[in-house]
Amino acid sequence: MIGFVATAFLFAWMLGGSLPSLHTGDSAELGAAAATLGVAHPPGYPLHSLVGKAVATLIPWGHLAYRLNLASALTLAMGCGVAAAAFMRMGAGGLAAGGAAVALGAT
Repeated sequence: MIGFVATAFLFAWMLGGSLPSLHTGDSAELGAAAATLGVAHPPGYPLHSLVGKAVATLIPWGHLAYRLNLASALTLAMGCGVAAAAFMRMGAGGLAAGGAAVALGAT
């Protein structure tokens, strides 16, 4: 339950702060690599390209950059939810596990 709460909170937080279009830096290059299943600069980020292409294909509305931001928010939230579940399994309390997962997602 704590993992789900941390996942939902982080997804809503990241979705609320995501840009509707491209940003500076590697944003355009990584977006183009995901859209065409190409390779970005080394190390290439192949998992980002594959997940981005899948989300961009499955969600037909919105700008491509926004859909890729949605994919990033989703993978961040799911990873932190798994981390919260792992912290609970290692013996951490619910509040500590949730807090650690949110802190992990905020970095």
